[in-house]
Parts: sequence; C-alpha cells; structure tokens
Amino acid sequence: MKQLLVITVTMLLMGCIDFGGGPVTDKIETITEKKSPNGKLIATSFSCSGGGAAGYFYFNASLRKAGEKLDQRDGLLGKHKTWKAFADIEVKWIDDENLEVSYKQSDSPDYKENNAVKVGSKHGVKIHYVVKK
Repeated sequence: MKQLLVITVTMLLMGCIDFGGGPVTDKIETITEKKSPNGKLIATSFSCSGGGAAGYFYFNASLRKAGEKLDQRDGLLGKHKTWKAFADIEVKWIDDENLEVSYKQSDSPDYKENNAVKVGSKHGVKIHYVVKK
C-alpha cells in the first residue's frame, strides 16, 4: 500500500512539470510591424515557434495598443492559434479605424473550421481580410 502511495504521489508531481515549453518559452519573430496613423495602435505580422518535443510553428497577425507587449496567442487569424494555417501575412493601415490584413491560407478541408474564425474588430478598429491567391 505504501509503495502505491509513493508511486501515485510521484506521478502527480511529474504531471505538474511542463516538459513541452509554452508561451513563455516561444520564439517570436516580427515580420512586419506598423503603427496606426495616429500612433495609438500597432499591427504586427509574426511567426512563432515552440512547444518542445511536440513542437509548433505558425504565422499570425496581432493588433495591440502602443506600448503593450505582443501576445502571440492573441492572434487575429484562426480558431486554433498555434496551427500553421496562414502564411505571407501583411498588415496595412487604411486609416485610424480600418486595418487590412492580407494572407495566404491552407485550403485543406481539415482547416475549414479553423480558417473561418477571424477577429472582426479590436480596439475600435475594423479589420478587413484579403485572401491572396
């Protein structure tokens, strides 16, 4: 009985250890970063890799207030933020209230639900999406 208790406690403790990395250990590379015309917001296209042994690598875009740190899990594109469903992402300000995000996407049926999810507006900015061919 005592051995079973020791094994159970050991397994529980091992379950609390993060062997795979995560948002804190992600490697983020900024591709394009543009301030809004009034300088209050920043639109960024970026890549992110991480996840340890399971691993992931993806591209996405972000919209945040100037002075805030980029949150790679707060992307504008996709239901599952760590899927590599989008590429060649560009951001372009139309004016202070409109942002254009253009990108290529995976057209595989497996990505249909994921790719249908996009943030329509954020921080009072309407986001317009253009799929590149």
